[in-house]
Amino acid sequence: MTGFTAAAVTFMLSPLLPVLLRDFQLTVGDVAWVFTLLLIGSGVSTILLPRLADVLGDRVATTLGAVFLAIGTAIPGAVHTYPALLVGASVMGVGAATGQLGVGVLRRHLPGESVRTAVVVTQFAQASGAGVGLVAGGVALSHISMQQFFLAAMCCYLVVAVLAWTVVPPSPRDRTAVFGVGNVVGLVAWMVLLLYGINAAGSDGLTSFKAIGFVVAGLVGAAIWATREKRSKAPVFDLALLRSGTVARTMLAGLTIGMAIQSVTFLIPFYVQTPPAAGYGLGYDALHTGLILLPYSVVGAVAGIAGGVIAARTRPLVVAGIGAVCHAVAALWLITSIPNASATSFFVAACVYGVGSGMVGVGLFASMQSCVPQSLTGMGTSMVGIIVTISGALGPAIYSTILQSKSLAGASGVPAEDRYQICLLVALACDVVVAAICLTARRRQQG
Repeated sequence: MTGFTAAAVTFMLSPLLPVLLRDFQLTVGDVAWVFTLLLIGSGVSTILLPRLADVLGDRVATTLGAVFLAIGTAIPGAVHTYPALLVGASVMGVGAATGQLGVGVLRRHLPGESVRTAVVVTQFAQASGAGVGLVAGGVALSHISMQQFFLAAMCCYLVVAVLAWTVVPPSPRDRTAVFGVGNVVGLVAWMVLLLYGINAAGSDGLTSFKAIGFVVAGLVGAAIWATREKRSKAPVFDLALLRSGTVARTMLAGLTIGMAIQSVTFLIPFYVQTPPAAGYGLGYDALHTGLILLPYSVVGAVAGIAGGVIAARTRPLVVAGIGAVCHAVAALWLITSIPNASATSFFVAACVYGVGSGMVGVGLFASMQSCVPQSLTGMGTSMVGIIVTISGALGPAIYSTILQSKSLAGASGVPAEDRYQICLLVALACDVVVAAICLTARRRQQG
């Protein structure tokens, strides 16, 4: 339930990004911030909510996540402005990681060895929710306004909050644990600085003082944060777990795959909603964009189940590696198809991307959960989730910078078609790196 609704909020925004660009008269870089702040909020939630589940119990954490989703959708529903949308996206992001709590809830309450079952069920719920989210926005906007859509979503999440409090069973609590809120604030601070600098490079140029200044400030902040993290009593990442070769490879793969995954949800909507008069694009609306991406979530749900079965018979990192290869194949398909891209091209790509994302998700989370004790279920979930989110937040910033680097002649603000190919090449490189990391792991490193 929570995994379904939390995934829906992330994916319902994807087909709406070009619509928001037109409604608020924004640039691609401005719209990228909606997605970026959603992911940053999700990163904060990925750290805090699973740990909150360890400390106060699954029921409290799950209900709180649903409440954040309701508040986040209520803000742009009440105030139809770009700043309100940014604030709402951030708060929605804080609730978006609620879906990952399903791993801990199921693992704590299912009998026997339940790690893979918990991961597969959670991934399936999130993939199903993603499918609904992809089409919900387009269907709703054909009948109601954007504000009414967000208010309707708020009502849904309030119902989910009540159900979560009623249905989720109580769980053991670790009242001795600490959160390290300062570490989380520091992480968000340097991420925002770095991402703003990358975004500024797209609008103001790579050599602009603003872009260079913010990137340098972000990197310096990251170095300071990393130093403090090593000495902290409540670190965001438990560095001791990195002594395991499996954990280290899982984290490194997660750091890379997030950016590749965002190429699907960020780039495809902009391309297919570009009017054919520009010389490329399909001129789709939000509903048709969601439908063309629907196989991504549907196939991803099936691939997640298959990945769980395979993971039960082999190493979870092998499953993640196979998924990364599928992701790379889809990226290569689109790169070669873009000069004459059609609806069929994107449909095929969405299917193959779905296989890749489903298997990567199950593989990475199962790999981490197979290495951490049950008492650190929340920590294991948050470590994978935050590293994928950090990488994912970089995706829209980097892709929007590339898209803004060259516009069509006589059509300012409309990216040249080859910019999409360059973005996909970046994603392809990330996929190849992940495949190499996962598929070259030696058996003795597992566990």
